[in-house]
Amino acid sequence: MAVALTFSELCQACGKSQVYVRNLLTSLGLPVLRSLGEEGSVPAKDSRYSSAYARFIQTIIALRTFSVPLGEIADLFTKEQIVLRLLKVDALGASSTWYLDQCADKGHKERRLLLTGYDVGFPIDSKVIQPNLDFGVRKKELFSGKEMGEDVRRALDSYLRLLAKITARVDQERPVLNQALLWAKETLG
Repeated sequence: MAVALTFSELCQACGKSQVYVRNLLTSLGLPVLRSLGEEGSVPAKDSRYSSAYARFIQTIIALRTFSVPLGEIADLFTKEQIVLRLLKVDALGASSTWYLDQCADKGHKERRLLLTGYDVGFPIDSKVIQPNLDFGVRKKELFSGKEMGEDVRRALDSYLRLLAKITARVDQERPVLNQALLWAKETLG
């Protein structure tokens, strides 16, 4: 059973203020669900966030803690959504957060996208790709995706290049963060 969090509970789970989390959501173009207590707002039908959504926001906050620029995080998020669309994951549901709906945080690290945690079903850096069947109804395009240059391998290669850059940044900042934590423990108690 999935846990559903209000915006306040989401912020508490992330350890950040409502302003900080709202700015993150807005910067990444994510929906900000309003609750009854907010001024001038009407609660959405489903004005709660899933536990997968909370994990997603916690991942973004962790990357920001390692000084990964928000622009790079937004770019990686866009690349993940492109990969998921090319694999036809968006056809599995109609929610505004379809990229998180099938996500879990268990096992198969080599098959998961970093931000959404989506298990694509094959090692991300492999050359063999098994796309999902497309069960969704889509507006017919004049040209096929392949004719317009859409290619899941190309999208994954672009994703992997940016992921390597972000991973290098985290590796570079890890000793600095450890030193800061040690300083805080020794100095502030």
